[in-house]
Amino acid sequence: MTDNPALTGPARRHRMFPALLVIAAAVPVIFVAARIAGACRNLPFWDEFDSVLALLLRLDSGPGWREFFSQLFQLDSEHRTVVSRLIVAAGFGFTGGVNFDVLCVLGNLSLVLMCGLLLATLPAAASRVRLGVVLAFGLFHLEHYEAFLWSGASIDHFMVLMMVAAALAALHQGGRFALAGAGLFAVLATFTLAHGCVVWPIGAVLLWSAGRRRACAAWCSLAVLALVVFFHGFHIQNAHQIRDFSPAGLARLGQFWLALLGGPLTFGARQHAPLFGLALLGLLGWTAARGVVRRHPALAAMVAFALASLALIAFGRLEVAPAHIQSRYLILGSLVWSLAVFLVVEELTRATRPYRVLAWSLPALGGFNLAATHQSLHDADTFVWSREYPAVRFKQYGEEGHAHGFRLHPGPDTARTILNQVAARGIYQLPRLCHEVTVPEPQPNPAMVTYVTDLTADQNAVGFEGWAMLPNRRSRRGEIHALLRSEHRTLVMTTYSVARPDVAKALKEPLWRYCGYNFVLRRHRLPQEDYQIGLVITDGDTSTLKMTDHWLRLDPRHDPRLLATSQ
Repeated sequence: MTDNPALTGPARRHRMFPALLVIAAAVPVIFVAARIAGACRNLPFWDEFDSVLALLLRLDSGPGWREFFSQLFQLDSEHRTVVSRLIVAAGFGFTGGVNFDVLCVLGNLSLVLMCGLLLATLPAAASRVRLGVVLAFGLFHLEHYEAFLWSGASIDHFMVLMMVAAALAALHQGGRFALAGAGLFAVLATFTLAHGCVVWPIGAVLLWSAGRRRACAAWCSLAVLALVVFFHGFHIQNAHQIRDFSPAGLARLGQFWLALLGGPLTFGARQHAPLFGLALLGLLGWTAARGVVRRHPALAAMVAFALASLALIAFGRLEVAPAHIQSRYLILGSLVWSLAVFLVVEELTRATRPYRVLAWSLPALGGFNLAATHQSLHDADTFVWSREYPAVRFKQYGEEGHAHGFRLHPGPDTARTILNQVAARGIYQLPRLCHEVTVPEPQPNPAMVTYVTDLTADQNAVGFEGWAMLPNRRSRRGEIHALLRSEHRTLVMTTYSVARPDVAKALKEPLWRYCGYNFVLRRHRLPQEDYQIGLVITDGDTSTLKMTDHWLRLDPRHDPRLLATSQ
């Protein structure tokens, strides 16, 4: 029996190589998915109190159709976020509540679908592999932590990209039904975020350049209707308005636009970002001169959309832009860079060696991906902390103002008022952050380093925080548990994992970055006894214990507002 020549030698390697590339591209995607899963807490944050919870309170009051549509199309900071409001309203209609983790998943799936839609515009499998690899390394890293980890950003900033990609892919496909579908997705993009409006002129150019004059006329007619609705009653907030249209003012605007383009390669720093923005424009100009853009009209249209969208963002955010480019605005620049790199790879690739150029590019792509995640890791942890720590403290105290400057909502009493109202109506309540678990029998270890502070106990909740770690051992998320021991029972409870780089730095032990914890529990969930506090660190099938000299005094014979910190 002879071997199949198609499965031996160079032919086998030719088949295996694209599979290996796909596996390599899956690594950053899986990493980001794991980070998203680890950050899921079903917690509202800042804008979501107004855009989600306050909206549901109004919907729960039973508005008429006129008021309902008024709520959907209400202007919010130059945006009409109709799509996300419809998603929230639909979820409320089916479940009677809201889950912010579901919104975050839907938003992140939008980015994945956008990538799939862009791949679908390419006719050859090898080109799809090349684009998929570049998009995976160029988009899936923690530089985009705001959109990945916060439903309030992903549900809009990723979804508008998906809607635009769907519209452009449908226009590229051609046909009446595809044109109708493209029009629908363009309308949805318009009413997702304001820069979704850019899809209309980009689509018109795409149709005109393809010689589809009648389709272009129909497209422009629909554009007029959509934009009339969008701009009805439109106004720009005073803080966002540009008043300096002098040459110097326009130069500042252009510099900010270039910074938004170059920002992904400077990890959000604005100082040298305009230089990288110029380099990106030069790269795009080179690909256009080589005719690559003409061979990939849908991708070129997506590039044009992102460039024009960043110009709109630069115009709207110049006067309020911080020194560091906000994470949620970097996705457009990353998309342009990714598509530009792909177009360069396409130009340099030869049919006889379809993956050679991409293989030579992998170290640079992987290096950028790792660097972007490394540079953004602290900011991502800080963002998660700034969202979740005030939620922990709110549950502990029943009000804001106890989270060292972090807040669920910037308004002085907005979070407490809205959370009480949605809880009373059964729409939403803050989830349980700590619960009882079973762990391997803990073994005492006096070498464990522990710290307990900020003990509270009142009619609402009990709580404390601090850190726990073992010498010469790396701290990991989710391994610290609180042990509460009374005369009659021993309870082991999960704690809320906290990154504490400040503690690691102060104690000169970088292995202890994730040594922090928070514990909070509703008072009624604990029997009314006095509990000595211990801390448990789990590691697979083993558990290490150290009892502290701190107590929670919950026996009704004691004043629950008074805490003895030692026996």
